[in-house]
This record gives sequence, structure tokens and C-alpha cells, in this order.
Amino acid sequence: MKRVVLILIFFVLGLVLGVGFCMAADSQRESEPEPEDYRLLREIISTEFSGQAPHEWGETVSGVKTRLKTEDKVVALGVDACDLMGMGQDAKLIKFLMTENIPATLFICGEWVDKNNAILKKLAANPLFEIANQGLSRKACSVSGKTANGVSGTSNVGELFSEIEQNARKIEAVTGILPQYYHAGSGYYDEVAVRIVRALGYEALGSSGQGPREQNLEKKQVLDALVNPVAGAIAILGGVSLQNSFVDSVIAALRKLR
Repeated sequence: MKRVVLILIFFVLGLVLGVGFCMAADSQRESEPEPEDYRLLREIISTEFSGQAPHEWGETVSGVKTRLKTEDKVVALGVDACDLMGMGQDAKLIKFLMTENIPATLFICGEWVDKNNAILKKLAANPLFEIANQGLSRKACSVSGKTANGVSGTSNVGELFSEIEQNARKIEAVTGILPQYYHAGSGYYDEVAVRIVRALGYEALGSSGQGPREQNLEKKQVLDALVNPVAGAIAILGGVSLQNSFVDSVIAALRKLR
């Protein structure tokens, strides 16, 4: 049976032609008036979930989707592409996907949306690409301020709501489509936070465990993670320092899969 590849790419910080961080511009966000429906939804979520204590913390907590519903040899590859920005590697990967007609889900954080409206519109207009939510400030998905792998988590229900919903609306304002999928910064969730994601109408994604996490991934490691996928596996190669050769390794793995 032919193996199919679905790609998930995380444009998490920086500009295509420059630098920048998703944690910036908080004062500008605070000065923007909140729509009435946004305030009402926040009140509903806060009333429903405030005071609930989480008992799980990780990448595969209850409610996180880690497998695609398929019997085909499909692997969803998540790539934290922040270090590719400004080096031409992001454009190289996108061009390859377009040339090979490979569909991709692109996870975008808040500042990337703010600084790359024109690029985002162009990507969203391509039927190969689906735009998804990486959070306003790319924080771990927590209702109690937990951190993971050096990434701070949202401190309470209200901050988590803003992290998810504000960025979803940013994406919708540019693309005209509200994103369906959400992936937390560092990939970590607690189970109460995941229930909030679902209550907002989105689906939290995590890794099924297929995929290396260490720094400076080599070509063989990428190939090993992808060439023998379990049907429907989601393999997120995130939280790594991506060197210039990483995209070449991913491209080689995708060619082998096909």
C-alpha cells in the first residue's frame, strides 16, 4: 500500500526575513478593545473551569489527539521551524511540498501572524495548506502556570483562554477561516486545559511518541522516525535546534516515504 504523508509545520517565532519573538507586543494587545462575544465566551469558560485542579501533565494527557483515524500508512510530521526563519530553509520546505503536491498543516503563533499577514494569506489560499493555531505566545497549555522544557505555561484559565482564542481569531481575521487544530508550546498540556481547548471548539494535537527530541538532529534520526510509521501516527519533531541540514533530511525522508 502506498504510504501517504501529512505534514504539520510550526512557524512559531520570527519573521521570514527577520527576527522577533511571540512573547512581544503584549501592551499593544491589551490596548485593543475586546469584542462583546469574546468577553462573554471568556466569562463562560472561566465560570465553567475555574477551580478545577489538573492531575495530568505531559504530551499525551487525556483528550489530546495523538493518532489520525486511518488504516493507511499516514504519518503526520510536526516540525518546529522557528530556527529556519531568515535562512531560506522555510521557503525551501514549502516549495518542496508544493512541487510534490504534499498537503501540510501549518501551525502559526501570534507574532508570526502579526508580522506576516501577506505571507499567511498566500499560504492559506493554497489548497495544499491548512492553517492551525500554535497559540498567541506559544506557551505550554496549563491552568496553573506549569512549565515544560523551559517553556512557561499559561498561569490560569483566563490566560489560557486568551492564548488560544485570541490567536485563533487573529488567524481567522487574515485567512477568513477559524483554525481547527491547536498545539501547545513545548507540546505540554494538563487535562483541564485540554477540556478548555475542546470547549472552545478546537482539537488539541500531540505526538504519539514517534520522533526524536534531542538537539541537532541528524539525517538518519529523521529517517528512522519516519520511514516505518504506525498507521495514523503523529510524529512531532519539536523543541529542537534545527540546523540548515534539517530540511534536507526531512525532504529525503518524505521522498523515501512516497
